[in-house]
Amino acid sequence: MQVRFSKFMLRCLILLVTATTAPSLWAFIDEEGCLLCHKYPKMGRITEDGQRRSYYVMPHVFNKTVHRNVPCRDCHNYIKELPHKEVTTGVTCDTECHSVKNPATGKNFSHKPIVDVYEKSAHGREKIAEGLDADMPYCVTCHTNPLYNPSEEKPPKRITDRCVVCHEEPGFVDSWYDHTSRRVREVKRNSAEIVAMCSACHSDEKLIDRHLAAAEKKGEPLGRKFQNAIESYDKSFHGKVVSYGYNESANCLDCHANYENYYMSVHDIRPSRDPQSSVSAENRYKTCKRCHVYANEDYVAIDPHSTSDPVDNAFRHYAEIIYNWVGYVVITVFLGLALFETIGRRRDGVNWMIRDGSSWRRKSRRGRDRLV
Repeated sequence: MQVRFSKFMLRCLILLVTATTAPSLWAFIDEEGCLLCHKYPKMGRITEDGQRRSYYVMPHVFNKTVHRNVPCRDCHNYIKELPHKEVTTGVTCDTECHSVKNPATGKNFSHKPIVDVYEKSAHGREKIAEGLDADMPYCVTCHTNPLYNPSEEKPPKRITDRCVVCHEEPGFVDSWYDHTSRRVREVKRNSAEIVAMCSACHSDEKLIDRHLAAAEKKGEPLGRKFQNAIESYDKSFHGKVVSYGYNESANCLDCHANYENYYMSVHDIRPSRDPQSSVSAENRYKTCKRCHVYANEDYVAIDPHSTSDPVDNAFRHYAEIIYNWVGYVVITVFLGLALFETIGRRRDGVNWMIRDGSSWRRKSRRGRDRLV
């Protein structure tokens, strides 16, 4: 009986060890033991303001993200003990990664250079912001920790075999392939995705009204395009082409980001009145010239965000009225002509029939149908 009990306990111990260590076999290495709690799907709480916060970490998903090699406490550096105390500060994107070194400088890796640029832009804000600043996008608004290469289950062997010849360690090669291949490949959002991302804020009527009211109260009116940026873009040639599925057309960042250093300048969006903006009066010609190679000074004077408001663009306002009336008149004339022709043919004994296709027919003197 004692032998059987010992075997039973041994089996239970094996199952327990397997259950607690299995995630580390197929996911990132959890050296700090965070998954002891955060591996459970129901891990979370209800905040004081009634919001549901989930603290569940899916190891098999996190293992494929760009942060897979960053230990948890490199970002959550305020956690000093387990179980840890209530978290109130959260993670900021300019935190140094003490376990990840920049191979070019040998220093601790950090997003601080990008954060410094972002904070000076039109979108700049602190992570914990109140009032109008809370309407601005923070890093995680646009960056959602995307998967490396979800279409590839594992790095191509024909590539990694070549890398291992010099780097020797297969694990190192697989990890760096995931990291570098995603950045070498073209992975930026297409035009439709960029427009949708920008529309999340710039088409929010309540957000726009809040900022307009605050600017009017301060006596510092916002740019006239602020309140209709998305609406006017959707009605423009660029917007309509993108809506039809052609993603080579210009999107928001094609104009509002500087292409000399695109991946940095997308964090440094500035208002058009700023001389450093790519759509300022000084730089607009250069920006349009990238796509419209024959553009001249008169061409760049065309407002891509113009609306039919009589105050904003009187010419377009009255042109639309005239073209609408022309369209209505032409359609009415054509319908009238069709009606007169139908009445005349019916008077002459011609009937509309569906035979061998739609046509007008009438009986001939010889008793045969005649096509009119």
